[in-house]
Amino acid sequence: MFLLVPQILKIFASKSGRGISLSSQLLGLLAAAGTSAYSYEKGFVFSQWGDSLFVTIQMMFIIMQILYYSDASAYAFSFFSVCWMLTLAVAYHYVPLAILTTIQATTIPIVSVSKGIQIWTNHSNKSTGQLSLISVALQFFGCLARIFTSVQETGDNLVIGSFIVAAFLNGIIFAQMFIYWDETTRQKKPAKHRE
Repeated sequence: MFLLVPQILKIFASKSGRGISLSSQLLGLLAAAGTSAYSYEKGFVFSQWGDSLFVTIQMMFIIMQILYYSDASAYAFSFFSVCWMLTLAVAYHYVPLAILTTIQATTIPIVSVSKGIQIWTNHSNKSTGQLSLISVALQFFGCLARIFTSVQETGDNLVIGSFIVAAFLNGIIFAQMFIYWDETTRQKKPAKHRE
């Protein structure tokens, strides 16, 4: 439920979103919001989609932080306004189920691209930057759990498939946390001044 709170706190403490791909987060937000909106509209039990709703809210804050700490604060608050309007449109059933089904059907490629961008960013930087180990671990293990709960609670292949792909790709990012641990730690240490 609060799996991205450690990430939010880490960005806040460092006042930086360095190493966190904005495009990856935007795509991840679309996938999480799509899953929660689709599940809400289909009438699935809250326990099936509630975590996606909380992830959506937390990803929204992460994106706002990335924008705010990169001197784009006006965009951060505009982004919040757009998210709020879209949330109301879904809550009041202004978005047709056909559109939400299409978004849910594209969740697998969206998650693949989203996580792929972050995997590539980590690989290119040889560092995981400001990614939170706790949040990454919670995402990985949470997706593994969601595979099984989705099978039990919905039987919906679109939802199940998206969690399978997300678990695999989150597993790669989780592994990168350890592969690049030394470099990430080195980058966070302040440089010593020679006198």
